[in-house]
Amino acid sequence: MADPLLHIKDAYFFEVPKFAFPRNFKNPSEFPPVWLKLDPTVQHSEATLLAETHVPDGMTAEQAVSAWHEWSPNHHHRPYDVYMEEVHEKTIPESVRVKAQKKVLDNEEWLNGEVKQTWEANGLLKKYNEHLSGKIIIYQPFGELRNLHEAESGFCLSKFMIVELLVVCLLVFTFNRFGKSIAAGEPAKGKLSNLLESFLLFVRDEIVRPSIGSDADFHHAHDEHDEHDSHDSHGEGPETFHLADKVTPILWSIFFFIVTCNLFGLVPFVGSPTGVFGVTLGLAGITFLTSLISGSIMHGPVGFWLAQVPSMDLSFAIALVIKPMIWVIEVAGLMIKHTVLAIRLLANMVAGHLVLLSIIGMAMAAASTGGALAYGVTPVAIIGATCIGMLELFVAFLQAYVFTLLSALFIGASMHHH
Repeated sequence: MADPLLHIKDAYFFEVPKFAFPRNFKNPSEFPPVWLKLDPTVQHSEATLLAETHVPDGMTAEQAVSAWHEWSPNHHHRPYDVYMEEVHEKTIPESVRVKAQKKVLDNEEWLNGEVKQTWEANGLLKKYNEHLSGKIIIYQPFGELRNLHEAESGFCLSKFMIVELLVVCLLVFTFNRFGKSIAAGEPAKGKLSNLLESFLLFVRDEIVRPSIGSDADFHHAHDEHDEHDSHDSHGEGPETFHLADKVTPILWSIFFFIVTCNLFGLVPFVGSPTGVFGVTLGLAGITFLTSLISGSIMHGPVGFWLAQVPSMDLSFAIALVIKPMIWVIEVAGLMIKHTVLAIRLLANMVAGHLVLLSIIGMAMAAASTGGALAYGVTPVAIIGATCIGMLELFVAFLQAYVFTLLSALFIGASMHHH
């Protein structure tokens, strides 16, 4: 989560109802270090230590700290080291910053004395406890947080990273059991196994095979296969789908990963990882790499890129001018359509959440005014939110289908001649 743009809606904490996870810290030293670092008093002490050795040219330590105080409120209360980097283009070594920060945070006598008095005088102790109630901050063994939404150094685990890991473990466990149950060639038994088989066959027979095509579409002779191999698994026709079936497991994985992530988005206080651009961009990247590898296997590493230009009956002079231009346009289009694939899934998943937020916001606004308006708007908002929630359930499967279908089309296009 190094780039906040790629992780909109993500965070480094899980949020539950405040009554389920209340906070009642008595002293500042009991607060999480990531929260202490955001306090102005703590930041001032850290800035004073850093200014002893790192100040802008022509400034004293006192002037540097004063300038930081003027700059910080208008820039999300960022600390002194960020001020030095963004304003004066001077980087404070991480070891120096960590040492100063540790010295401040380890001074329990100062935290529970002067800082506590300042907090109590300004009502911050109660305010901080209330703000942190309901927030389960994720333990970071491999990195350090700047705040609850931004990493500072190392590899930090975000909420959606943990949800994605949980989704992967759930899918591996479920399909491992399903695979063992049918490994002997017996038909699927049980409601869950039949449901999974239905989805698997649907993705293979209705999405992957029609989108990529049979072996005959790649101009491969059927004589190379025996009579048994020349029929599909249902015996419904003479066409074979060996090449399509080779990429089917990848598209199965994409489909079920998206569906499960979308369904997690319907669970209160969890959220959908597919509402994060970094996730959808990663999924589109998998499609792009699969297209690149599949196309390179079919046409060769060089032939794949040359095949981006369609066959045209042009004279040498005209082709020398036109074909390079078309090649640049086609390659740019190849990159753009995979980026759009990521944006499309992100936009559709975020749109439903925004509609729900607007409906609930309308109810909250009406409730704050009181009177007859609240009684009129609240039922409409509840019914509307319920209907949108049901629509989101449908969209969870629809968007997985659309993403898988487009991925199959892109992969098929890379494997065929232009």
